[in-house]
Amino acid sequence: MDLDGRGGEYEIFRVSKETEDLWAEELVRGLRSSKKRGREALGEYSAAAQLSRRLGSAEDRRNCLFHPLRAPELDDVTRLFMLSDSFRMAERAAAEGSLSGEEAEAYLAELDAFSALVIARAENGSLSSSEDYVMREFSDPEYVSRYLTELRVKWTRLL
Repeated sequence: MDLDGRGGEYEIFRVSKETEDLWAEELVRGLRSSKKRGREALGEYSAAAQLSRRLGSAEDRRNCLFHPLRAPELDDVTRLFMLSDSFRMAERAAAEGSLSGEEAEAYLAELDAFSALVIARAENGSLSSSEDYVMREFSDPEYVSRYLTELRVKWTRLL
């Protein structure tokens, strides 16, 4: 549970592994109902992505993996940032043998649909962004397209 470099301080409380697992499960399952936006949502997702590796539930890992593609209540830029955490989680899962080819293909299909919508919004200047971001890279439609294309290529390599 050393997510923010405070592991030594955390150790003092001697939290059981069972309690940690319960907290991790609650965090991952809470993503769907979270009201956080922008950087707060990104931080919550990053923590959940890290913790989901420790969960025994394939369903929780899958929900966390697909969350950026299935969270239309979040702004586009937050979801784009989340995709890099999602890919890192998928890389680890693939290395451990817990990411099936079917799951990777399903993700690619959803990524393609998401990409088409986001690229179109970027091109017409309607890409949504939380107030707490300064959109530099993602304000450029070419950058958005390149970013999503490169991500798709990386995903294809996992197959």
